[in-house]
Amino acid sequence: MSTEGKSINKQLLREYKTKCCICGETTYCCLELHHIKDKLYNISQAVKTLPTPLFIKEIHKCIVVCSNCHKKLHNNIIRYENNT
Repeated sequence: MSTEGKSINKQLLREYKTKCCICGETTYCCLELHHIKDKLYNISQAVKTLPTPLFIKEIHKCIVVCSNCHKKLHNNIIRYENNT
C-alpha cells in the first residue's frame, strides 16, 4: 500500500473516532473501535494495509468506544444496543 493510502486511512480513522457511543468520552487517545458486525480485518492492521474503499467498509462495521467501555463490553459488564 502506498504512503498516501496509509495517510488517507489514518485521517479517516481520526475523523471517525470522535466520541465513545456509550459514555461520551472524547479524548482521542482513549478511543477504540469495536466490531459489531462481520469482522474481516483488525482495524490496527487494516489502516496500514487495506485500500481505502475496503478500509471504509470495515470501520463502518464498528462502533467507537473508549478503552474502559471496550473492556466492559468484552467482559459482558455492559451491552451495546443499537437503537438506530
